[in-house]
Amino acid sequence: MTSPRRVYELIRSGIRRGTMPHDEVLSEQHLIETLGATRNAVRKALQMLADDGVVLRARRAGTSIAHDIVAVRDGEVGPRAWAGMPDEGRLTVETLECRRITAPGVIQEFIGADVESVILLEQIGRMNGKPLYLRVGYCITDFDIDEFTERIESNHSEFPPIAVAHHRIFGTTYGGSSSVVEAISCQERAAELLEMQVGSPVLLRELITRDTDGRPSELSFTHFRADRVAIIGSTVTAGTTTLN
Repeated sequence: MTSPRRVYELIRSGIRRGTMPHDEVLSEQHLIETLGATRNAVRKALQMLADDGVVLRARRAGTSIAHDIVAVRDGEVGPRAWAGMPDEGRLTVETLECRRITAPGVIQEFIGADVESVILLEQIGRMNGKPLYLRVGYCITDFDIDEFTERIESNHSEFPPIAVAHHRIFGTTYGGSSSVVEAISCQERAAELLEMQVGSPVLLRELITRDTDGRPSELSFTHFRADRVAIIGSTVTAGTTTLN
């Protein structure tokens, strides 16, 4: 294994999966042995991770992991933070804005539904106090703002699975979602809220959520910090689920 890129991919994946020790210095010799890689490839890969901000490198102190790479399953609003999950108790969500607006024609076109108004909901999610994502949702519901806010906040104490959260918020049964993820440059306001440099790369996910009758519940756009989040998809084959 002489390619720094390939070594970089394996180490980064190990950090995301939690197989790299967060409370210990990353030993170059250990990585060389476990990855079957050359010393030069490991050193270059670690420098690439340092350039990403994923690890910290210091002379004599060695290399340590700066922060987790948080897994967000495609279709979920945020990481799996409900009871019994690895991220339980580490995620907090703050509502920045919640108000009813006239539904722009482009939103009606995107969701394929004729609605007069939607509730605009903007939130910021933090993991261990560090910004993780900035999300704006256009919610199709007849609930008034006070009731809708209560329904939203009811999910922020335990962060239940998406099917439970969907029923609590919209009062309908979750039917599924469709999404598109793009890499973009972070603009000024998002950069300020996410504590990033303007122009830094972020993952922008467009997500449409529907109930079991196929009616749209929400169109959302989420800016995920690309250095802290991995979007995970799954493929179902012959009755089994495997990660892509």
